[in-house]
Amino acid sequence: MQGELKNNLLELLKEEKELYQELFEIAEAKNEALVENDTEALAETLKRDQKVIEKIEAKEKERKEIITEIKEKFELKLENDKYSDFIKKLPADWGADLNSIREELIELTDKFYSLNDQNQELLTKALELNTFSIETILNSIKDNEKNTYSKDAKENKGQPRLLNKQV
Repeated sequence: MQGELKNNLLELLKEEKELYQELFEIAEAKNEALVENDTEALAETLKRDQKVIEKIEAKEKERKEIITEIKEKFELKLENDKYSDFIKKLPADWGADLNSIREELIELTDKFYSLNDQNQELLTKALELNTFSIETILNSIKDNEKNTYSKDAKENKGQPRLLNKQV
């Protein structure tokens, strides 16, 4: 039973790692779409992103269930649910097997969060640029309305009419 629990946890962690790798690849595609200002590609990556996140959340739930089973099996009472406390209370071979996959997951998630921060910065800059562009266009339209499009402005400036409404 103990070996089965360890194998289940290891397998689940490997599946989570694969999902995080996929999420990282999507984040790279998102980064490229942001840099290229490709809104279609960005929308597509966001859809893929959401699907993978849902899968990761499901795996996290499974992992918590397996860890609960392990705690019950080994009668572990932990003050915190810290990995270091958890692994110390398990047989030595568990730590050897679990630590390597844990380190890989930590490294991958660190890279993901770094790239995600970069994507967030790019998105913020793009939104600022779009806001600035829209404000500039709106100000330009307002200025032109004052000078060109209002009826009073045309009559006051004595601008010639190309079409005369009067017959």
